[in-house]
Amino acid sequence: MPIYIEISKLHRTVTIVARGQVSPDEVCGVAQQLADANVRSFAKIVEGAGASTEWTPEQVARLAALLRGDAKEKRGPVAFIIDPSRGSFAQAFAELTKGEGPISLFKSLREARDWLQRIAHARAYPEDASEPADQTPWSDPQREGVLLRGEKQRVVRIRSLNAA
Repeated sequence: MPIYIEISKLHRTVTIVARGQVSPDEVCGVAQQLADANVRSFAKIVEGAGASTEWTPEQVARLAALLRGDAKEKRGPVAFIIDPSRGSFAQAFAELTKGEGPISLFKSLREARDWLQRIAHARAYPEDASEPADQTPWSDPQREGVLLRGEKQRVVRIRSLNAA
């Protein structure tokens, strides 16, 4: 499974998971899907700790330009989960686009989710520290998933997990 994308329109989040050797063309395919889905303002978690890829600075700049979209729409926060020994793409992308919106690198999913939750909370409740008790930001029964491998795409059915 090189790259998996899940978009939750209800919670305005995008989750991207990359594993194994990922080509720049596959990443550009994902970027094009994100641009087509019009999710620039959504919060994004990019889990690439288990992936490796080789990028030139020019390729990173082209990818950033593709994702930039309309300048009127603000970019949502982006949380990269990386292996510090292999996170050069994420580091280069973060450095190049840091002025466009919140972006940060993490070593764990929990840290990334906590950071995104703090940002969402600050936007939703700028003056009030209270939060609705029934808010569950990472559960969306309407979410959609797409698995990309090279030029092939497959819609993935997302099922609810019963923890009982």
